[in-house]
Amino acid sequence: GGTYNDNNQGGTVEVTGDFTTSGGLIGKSALDFDGVDDIVNCGSDSSLDNIFDGGGTVEAWIKPDSDGEGNDGRIADKHRWIFNVEAESGTTMKLRLYQYFDGMDASFSSTDRVITKDKWNHVAVTYDNGSTTNLPKMYVNGKQVALTNAISTTGTRDSDASSNLIIGNSAAETKTFDGVIDMVRLFNDIRTE
Repeated sequence: GGTYNDNNQGGTVEVTGDFTTSGGLIGKSALDFDGVDDIVNCGSDSSLDNIFDGGGTVEAWIKPDSDGEGNDGRIADKHRWIFNVEAESGTTMKLRLYQYFDGMDASFSSTDRVITKDKWNHVAVTYDNGSTTNLPKMYVNGKQVALTNAISTTGTRDSDASSNLIIGNSAAETKTFDGVIDMVRLFNDIRTE
């Protein structure tokens, strides 16, 4: 357990919790989140701000044991947007992107339970939050999955510029991921491969 600081791109990554490492991809170690209190705080470096403005991408490899704390285990959370797993049933669960707006927020979930427990799933979402009519695209293992938009979004997206990027939890530490997360990457454009 304890805290590990790693200076990267002018920011600090703080890893807190009684982590175990697990077999990651390509022979590397990945962090195994306990579903209780583990958290990785990547800080709020400006390179991480508002990546969905004009179009952005978040991707990761995940191997969930369940849909996490509160049935809402966070893959990545920037306080004004959230990428998480939810709605576990049997061996599968859904994937969701939630974006806060100053009117009605946007909540996009995979229509089907597309994430498989205890197996590696590559997940990616691309999104341009510049218009309430824009819909994200979600991919699981390289294939686009159908989405359901749960809310009639209104207003303008909330800025996340002052918020820390959290991996595997929420800033309040109440939405811990349960399972392994590896190779989380953010891009400030819409990736096509």
